[in-house]
Amino acid sequence: MEKLQVYPDVPEKMFEKYSQQKKIAVDTELHGLNIFRDQVCLVQLCDENGQVCLVRPAKNKSPHLRKLLETPLILKVFHYALTDVTLFRTSLGWNVNPFCCTKVMSKLIRTYTNSHGLKDLHQELLRVELEKEQQQTNWAKMDLSQKQLKYAANDVLHLLKIFNKLTQMMVSRENLPGGKNIVTLNELAQGMLPGFVELISHGYGDQ
Repeated sequence: MEKLQVYPDVPEKMFEKYSQQKKIAVDTELHGLNIFRDQVCLVQLCDENGQVCLVRPAKNKSPHLRKLLETPLILKVFHYALTDVTLFRTSLGWNVNPFCCTKVMSKLIRTYTNSHGLKDLHQELLRVELEKEQQQTNWAKMDLSQKQLKYAANDVLHLLKIFNKLTQMMVSRENLPGGKNIVTLNELAQGMLPGFVELISHGYGDQ
């Protein structure tokens, strides 16, 4: 991976490339998990060509990033969407749409395990060992190291591959005894997530 840098917004050329995609992977690094106190410190994006962009977002200084997250033409793929999408709403006032969650997909199709973390999915589906050493980091720091940035980038680098693998598993799974298939149930579950985000962002329930 080339030397990584953090931008205040998605650069023009990257924005044009991302804008042509049907889906992009998105992840965040947060100052904490309190939705009424903490901020989105870093946003990681990646397309199916493996082009990663790291952005330190600001409400009025990241228009390209906001447009990508809010455009209805591009599916935003998260691993744990409820936290990330809610923090975009509460800390920046952005409404991510449409989006989906690979953790929800994993729980629906990988019922043979209770391990649905991103590291678990990398290991099983891609045979990739995901480094989590930098997980406990003060992401609000302005001088993040290359090791920290690489950690952040790796969280999205293979996420679309994982999404595609989980989708294939769902498509190939036979119908459940009740007649429903996993693809239909996943669409139902993903469709519920915006409602949960709305509830959480107004103080009801938690992530």
